Amino acid sequence: MADKTLFFTFDDGPDDRLTPKVLDILARYGVRATFFCLGAHVAQHPAVFRRMLAEGHCVGNHSWDHPYLTKEPQERVRQQLAQTARVMTETAGVQPRWFRPPYGDVNDLVAEEARRQGYELVLWDVDSRDWSGIPGPAVAANVLPRLRPGAVLLHHCAWNAEGTVDALPYVIEVAAALGYRFAGLDEWSPGTPAQAACGGEAGGSAG
Repeated sequence: MADKTLFFTFDDGPDDRLTPKVLDILARYGVRATFFCLGAHVAQHPAVFRRMLAEGHCVGNHSWDHPYLTKEPQERVRQQLAQTARVMTETAGVQPRWFRPPYGDVNDLVAEEARRQGYELVLWDVDSRDWSGIPGPAVAANVLPRLRPGAVLLHHCAWNAEGTVDALPYVIEVAAALGYRFAGLDEWSPGTPAQAACGGEAGGSAG
């Protein structure tokens, strides 16, 4: 991992409203990110999912339909992860290597099931709180003062996260002016096979 690297992560996509706008912004600035996708949304919007990979981004498993996994029996947890991985493989030929539990809701059972299925558990360092529907300036104010080398930034690209779409260009420009660069989680996690869950040149054969 290079010094002063940040890791944008976007949860809950893909959708056909906000996710394409986020992808447009990332493409404009040449920024790679990681998208933690819901299996149900991959099934609904396969073209957007394939676009993430075609443009060089990484993808991770965020469950099938966003339940509180600590309230579910182990078999249900297993199904949530396995069904999502299956639809990602069927849609784009990728096997996600990172898992983020919905709401960051994790206990020993959830963590162990994720490990059993071969995932590295990824939470976050900086919460933009865009999920609360706050406007762009508030999203930026939640993120920029908390930047530090290696930070994993939590944003969303679905539901009511318009604030992230509005804030993203400013956050990228300010962070770049401070000397930061952006990368996918394949750089955050040395030794994880990047081709398994990233697209584009940096992702090898995922596409």
